[in-house]
Amino acid sequence: MSSHHIVREKQEPALFILEFENFDEEYLGQLLEWNPTVLVAQNVYEKIASMGIKIDAVICNQEKNVGFQEGIKFIETTNEMDLLSEGLKFFINQNYPAVNLICKSFNIKSVYQYVNKIDLVVFANNQKYYPIKSGFNKWSVINLNIEVFGNNFAYQGLKKIGYNRFVTLKNGFFSLNFEDDFLFLAEDL
Repeated sequence: MSSHHIVREKQEPALFILEFENFDEEYLGQLLEWNPTVLVAQNVYEKIASMGIKIDAVICNQEKNVGFQEGIKFIETTNEMDLLSEGLKFFINQNYPAVNLICKSFNIKSVYQYVNKIDLVVFANNQKYYPIKSGFNKWSVINLNIEVFGNNFAYQGLKKIGYNRFVTLKNGFFSLNFEDDFLFLAEDL
């Protein structure tokens, strides 16, 4: 017996590929599993297209090169530093509820203003970064490395191994409580 799943547009997180160095293709396959809307930076377009991935939009700050897949939408910006913010604004303005971002490095300041506007998960440096609210609980396997970006938080189910670095104590739940609106959490992939 087979099951068929109907995935409505924007039901699954979109995928924004800003940079694509040393990203595990197995994780990429998982992010592409439900055929999300895919936005890529122009400098990674050829690499992503050569992998047979259907690209919906390209964000660029240069003249559009020929050779793009047919039907691609272009998002232009005047400054390479704006690629991240312009890409996130595109998804917010198009009413996407969530986006997965693949980039080279993670900078909280660059995404901080978007946390309350779209669910965001960032994949960088072989880690998965995402904002959490106080009272966060998650089931995890033993010895998962966790990093918390914030101050004044209480934790359970974790053992401190460095400055804001922890490891899960057992297979089971860990939790974090704090007074800020949100903190970012990073897990090793």
